[in-house]
Amino acid sequence: MVRAGFALIAALLLTASASAQGPGTKFAGLIGGATLSDIDNFGSGFQSLEKDRWGGTAGAMVGFNAGRTATTLEVLWTQKGGGDTRLDYIELPLTVGAILASQGKPMRARLYSGVSVGFKVSCSSDLINCDNAKGTEWGWPLGLQIAKVTSSGSFFGIDARYTFPLSTAFEVADAHNRVWAFRLMFGKAIGTQP
Repeated sequence: MVRAGFALIAALLLTASASAQGPGTKFAGLIGGATLSDIDNFGSGFQSLEKDRWGGTAGAMVGFNAGRTATTLEVLWTQKGGGDTRLDYIELPLTVGAILASQGKPMRARLYSGVSVGFKVSCSSDLINCDNAKGTEWGWPLGLQIAKVTSSGSFFGIDARYTFPLSTAFEVADAHNRVWAFRLMFGKAIGTQP
């Protein structure tokens, strides 16, 4: 998985896109879908935390296109955890990514990376004491978005992202939430740079 992350970063840095649509365009949208997560390295007796857990994610995003790149800020509710342990967070990912676009075509792709901070909202588990779950969690998202842009400036598409944990999820163990997100997105241009 680490090799895939390095390959994505290399592609992000080495991408020479065709002309990107809408330099200076601001946009806003909704994004949501499913998460697939587990918790690694909790220790013996807690192997069920390493079992995959499906959850949900939903929120809003705003962003800005600047030539061949787009910067996006999201506000998300995200479910994480593993096995029967569920952790809910409000996350704020800030990402920057290269836009890949063919001249005159409505399809766009964006390879992106950034940083994310999450604030624990709730925890439920029959296996571990939720009081030990940290209140703040940091992550490094790497992802790919593919969208179709309409002539009216709206867009819709899909997003797949893995977030590498930069901090532990619990005070009592060197355990990390490992999370994939598979999402749909819809949005619209809301203005251009003066």
